[in-house]
Amino acid sequence: MPYRLPAPPVRACARAPRLAAVAAAAVLAAWSVAVAAVGGAEIPTGTIVFAESVPVETELGLPELPDAPAVWLDLVDGAERTIDVFTFYFSPNPDGVDHLQPVLAALEAKARGGVAVRLLSERKFHETYPETHDRLGQVPGIQARLFDGEALWGGILHAKGMILDDRRFFLGSQNWDWRALEHIHELGAVVADDSLTADLARIYALDWALAGGEAPPPVRASVPATPEWRRPRALLAPGEVPCAAVLAASPPQALPPGVPWDLPLLVDQIDRARERVRLQMLSYSPGDRDVAWWGDLDAALRRAAGRGCEVQLIFSNWAKRASSLAHIQSLALVPNVAVRFTNVPAWSGGFVPFARVEHAKYLTCDRDALWLGTSNGSRDYFFDSRNVSLFLRGEGCAAAADAFFERSWSSPYAEPVDPCGEYAPPRTR
Repeated sequence: MPYRLPAPPVRACARAPRLAAVAAAAVLAAWSVAVAAVGGAEIPTGTIVFAESVPVETELGLPELPDAPAVWLDLVDGAERTIDVFTFYFSPNPDGVDHLQPVLAALEAKARGGVAVRLLSERKFHETYPETHDRLGQVPGIQARLFDGEALWGGILHAKGMILDDRRFFLGSQNWDWRALEHIHELGAVVADDSLTADLARIYALDWALAGGEAPPPVRASVPATPEWRRPRALLAPGEVPCAAVLAASPPQALPPGVPWDLPLLVDQIDRARERVRLQMLSYSPGDRDVAWWGDLDAALRRAAGRGCEVQLIFSNWAKRASSLAHIQSLALVPNVAVRFTNVPAWSGGFVPFARVEHAKYLTCDRDALWLGTSNGSRDYFFDSRNVSLFLRGEGCAAAADAFFERSWSSPYAEPVDPCGEYAPPRTR
């Protein structure tokens, strides 16, 4: 049976009968506490639902999290007017059927049925995976553009997700790649909220114009290096958990008015932690591409450990490279810091290139703060490339991500990092 996403809640007055059945007073009281420190948010009128991708033949799946392929298909099937897709690249399985093919077929069907579909992907990877982007761009009702991140900012379009009917969106670590839906461990979320969706739509409008050589909408003339937690939106997380939410993005030189830069918010979230910090990324390197030092994230993690927080870090075994390894091993030496690599076992059907890996990008603090993004742990993701982040605050808002973390942390695939050990990166191609 296909997964069906819940409809976003309507305004509080219409929700009163249902809320009464689930202890409305407790929910609203919890909401008041959740937003007291940030202010400005109203009673929740939106929802967030988390979704995972699980490598087949592994123990990494969580029964409480819906599968991303089913969620994607439900989102596309439910669109009535518009679908805007943004991704690093498109890559269905050239050798046969996969979980991405039905989603692509649904996009085609929606376009032929009158839904306006736009596809935006990175020009650099189009050289490797041109077929799907080019084929879909010829379908009536579908427009497809290539984004040249290197020419614009020196980076790439690295954000991944889709916007539907200007009402809800999917944001997560999953590329539109068949491997991301069945051979890679990924985490994403569906947000149903008009205001947050409007923020993401303004980012998309900017990038769409830039990709088409059109006059772009205005961008912020200057972006502070201090965190901008303002105009938080009100969401209900699974279990009727209220949370305050802000959408942010990178790079700082290409942000629509009102959209904050995500790096200062990420660092601030770590600096606010009192007991525990959990971070998972594909890769991590404070040295940028020019081998210059970039210490923003690294210093924040060390500060957290220094004031007594338990810091737990997961990186994929792709990070067992010279460019990353010394930095990761140095973190493993810090008191209160524990670091693990994860090694997803090979598939019984044979070697799958650029797969069998953990690719999620998120951070939780003290069970009441969550960053869910598309960036890995190096400078270029935050300064040169298009990435998007969602920040949540509120007691219990990090429960799904913490469960996802714990499944990897305690799995048989997790390997504590030896600060003095010798490592070789796995085969990727």
